[in-house]
Amino acid sequence: TSVTNTAIVRYDAYEDSGGHPSASIALLDAARTGVVVTAIQGRDYARIYMKELDRGKPSVALSAEEQGAVERAVCR
Repeated sequence: TSVTNTAIVRYDAYEDSGGHPSASIALLDAARTGVVVTAIQGRDYARIYMKELDRGKPSVALSAEEQGAVERAVCR
């Protein structure tokens, strides 16, 4: 119904990137339904991924960083 739980996890998607340019953000309601948006930043490109969650169950497998964002959002 409304976004009540949010969290961002920043990280280095590639070992040589440094500075944590990539990020995953979880935007969830109280029932753990929502979306995880991930931006992977490389040296010369950026990719954006969106994965839906329905009551905590993802539509597609989550990466460790995406799962971390979901867990942090739920704990708040």
